[in-house]
Amino acid sequence: MHIFNACNTSKTLVDVASIQKAQRSIENFKSVSTVLVETLSGGPILPISDVHWTPPFSGFYNFNVDVAGPIEGDKWRIGVVVRDNEGVVVGASSLQVFSLPDSEVAEALTMRKGLEFVKDMSFLNLIAESDASNVVLALNAHQQSPNYVGSIIRDCISFKGSFRSLNFLHVRRETNQAAHYLAKYALKNSDSIWIEETPPCISVVLAFDLLSYLR
Repeated sequence: MHIFNACNTSKTLVDVASIQKAQRSIENFKSVSTVLVETLSGGPILPISDVHWTPPFSGFYNFNVDVAGPIEGDKWRIGVVVRDNEGVVVGASSLQVFSLPDSEVAEALTMRKGLEFVKDMSFLNLIAESDASNVVLALNAHQQSPNYVGSIIRDCISFKGSFRSLNFLHVRRETNQAAHYLAKYALKNSDSIWIEETPPCISVVLAFDLLSYLR
């Protein structure tokens, strides 16, 4: 009986020590992540918030898109991040586009570029997320105005035939940070594609997304 209690006590001490070590690791991760995100963004610190990115259902892929710019008059940069239901990045893209007249056109074209990217990767079930409310509203309401934006919206809607399931979802900027920072990164770098790997420039932002979701 004495031996049993001693074993239990030892096991308890080990468990407590493990928990304390894990807690210290989490605190260290938060501290380092805050510094890295601040350095990455060159702006405000990215907070842990109740508003956070949420992974899709099993069997679905979630892709976020965002655009940054313009710079030098008419240059815009686009960021696309595709994740699975565990938050793992399965694809990402950053690219530059030119000669866009305004942000409305840029936001609509960003969604189309995102759809082109995921179509090339042969995904079947997708949730497309953007913080551009006007674009998402037009896509869900099938609003196809007779102008440049309307033609891009029509192109986006036509992509539905390429997938088993495609849903357009408006999200807040706080949940679209990965695509946002990838677009910002693209402002100063050449076009890039990552397949089944995480873009190093947004690795901390992606970690924050998971930390916010799991906490």
